[in-house]
Amino acid sequence: MHFSFMGKQGGSHPEENKSRTSKLPIVDASVPKIMVFPVAMHIGAPAKPVVEIGDQVKAGQIIAEEGGFVSAHVYSSVSGEVIGLEKRPTVGGEADSIIIKNDYQYTKADPIVEPGHSHEMSKDDILSTVRKAGIVGMGGATFPTAVKLSPPPGMTIDTLIINGAECEPYSTSDHRVMVEHADEIIDGINLSRKLFPQLKKIYIGIEDNKPDAIKKMKEAAAEFDDISVRPLKSMYPQGSEKTLIQNLAGREVPPGGLPAEVRCVVANTSTIRSVYRACEYGEPLIERIVSVSGTPVKEPKNLRVKIGTPMDSLIDDCGGFAEVPGKVFGGGPMMGKTVSDLGVPIIKGTTAVTVLTPEEAHIGEEQDCIMCAECIHVCPVSLQPILISEAFERGNIEKAKELGAMDCIECGNCSFICPSKIPLLENIRSAKAAIKQKEEK
Repeated sequence: MHFSFMGKQGGSHPEENKSRTSKLPIVDASVPKIMVFPVAMHIGAPAKPVVEIGDQVKAGQIIAEEGGFVSAHVYSSVSGEVIGLEKRPTVGGEADSIIIKNDYQYTKADPIVEPGHSHEMSKDDILSTVRKAGIVGMGGATFPTAVKLSPPPGMTIDTLIINGAECEPYSTSDHRVMVEHADEIIDGINLSRKLFPQLKKIYIGIEDNKPDAIKKMKEAAAEFDDISVRPLKSMYPQGSEKTLIQNLAGREVPPGGLPAEVRCVVANTSTIRSVYRACEYGEPLIERIVSVSGTPVKEPKNLRVKIGTPMDSLIDDCGGFAEVPGKVFGGGPMMGKTVSDLGVPIIKGTTAVTVLTPEEAHIGEEQDCIMCAECIHVCPVSLQPILISEAFERGNIEKAKELGAMDCIECGNCSFICPSKIPLLENIRSAKAAIKQKEEK
């Protein structure tokens, strides 16, 4: 993968590799017999199963209830029988999962709210519906959306930023949502207005390599004076929250701080569309758009996928592999996580399934650091990735924390640029997990 970096400001220019899917319309994915629903497909406490083996469930029926304030409900995307409650591989490890045998009847559960009344909803109605729908950040972050849309008491929000940057290589799922469902994104934005009485400005940030999406969003937003569709320079990671806030609102989030501290809320385009569909149609979050791409994939596609669908079903929909894959990512090659089992399911935050050849994946043996400082140059938040990685490898978790590990946005620039094949991102992710575990204790 060709790569150049941005110098002092951090960030990089990985090859975009979006052309194979950027013009392809969204099509329905196949739905297999066996569906897998991890109870932890969000940041926060895992959801708690409310079904047992042998239960019959409907499509859109809750199968696991949120496990705390920062958590999210899980719904079945099909009707059928619960045949298992067990640990299963998932993106990033394994998780307790609910296994459902699809009966192909798609018998629907009642909507979560009465459809057709979103325009009458109060602030509390919207927030309770978003929570009830199990919506989380669909750009990959998976933070529960109801929590994100409820800033801490005393914090005023005057700027809403909609993230349509989609800077991750290969991924075109948000791109296609903007092209094909621009009106629903605007409807979701207009619903969200009720949540922030002091709102003055709404920005929709889209990288300039998506002119068709920019055009569609400008047309959909034309009648609203406070909505500004802003083309952004194509660079990685343009879509990170702090970068968007800096580039669109001209504000700097302090290290370790939240967007709300600078009066901003940032939401992904697909997330805000799901907010609208939950409130207007009573739909819980049971499907999402996923782009499947990469050199080994025979027929890359943008698929409308029922959550819980194993990845191998999507690969089959795309004609299988034309050559042996080197790496498969849940997500893109920068921030995504590698999967070794194609039986892992699509979850709420799976934006893409990306497949690389061994050559593209830079598969090779790790070597000692050559002190080139490339990882420092490309870090968009001005960290020293190699030092954090080395601190983690020595078991010095406190040092990793002092070096700012918790401020890492996990963009993956450092790992991709490293000529020594040091797993910097993996080590920093592990350091962050160790820091959290220590603080919880």
